[in-house]
Amino acid sequence: MILCSATAFGFNYGEKLKNRTKELKELQRCIYEIQSHIIYTHTPLPEAVSNVASKAEQPISTLLMEIFHMLDENKVDNVYQAFKNAFLKQREILNLKDEDIDVILDLSKSLGESDIEGQKAVFSLTIEDMKKQIKISESILKKNLKMYRCLGFSVGAVIVILLI
Repeated sequence: MILCSATAFGFNYGEKLKNRTKELKELQRCIYEIQSHIIYTHTPLPEAVSNVASKAEQPISTLLMEIFHMLDENKVDNVYQAFKNAFLKQREILNLKDEDIDVILDLSKSLGESDIEGQKAVFSLTIEDMKKQIKISESILKKNLKMYRCLGFSVGAVIVILLI
């Protein structure tokens, strides 16, 4: 039982690394979609977020729907608070690190605060930052996935040997 649980723990931690990369890629895709809704079709932000949330994968769709509800029902004073509150609420189901969340929160500080050209600049900066975070996440995944899986088994084996 000890060996199996330690191995499962190692695989679980490895899956969290994989899920972080997957969630970052999904967030990047959603940012592209929100950008096109806002800049090219002049869709209001709450409606754009709702449209993108309906097409997004879990847990990003849940996050975006939370943001939509806060904006639509005027539960917050500004866009930044909606994003921040939604990330705090969904923190347990997301595999994102603080620096990943900071990229999105930086975007939310500027959404709706400038003209179309300003919005384009903010979106392109955010997309570049997301690409950097994805690259970092993929390198960590490539280096550490196999190690965490093997480490879980190894620690379990050591504990079993010590108990015998």
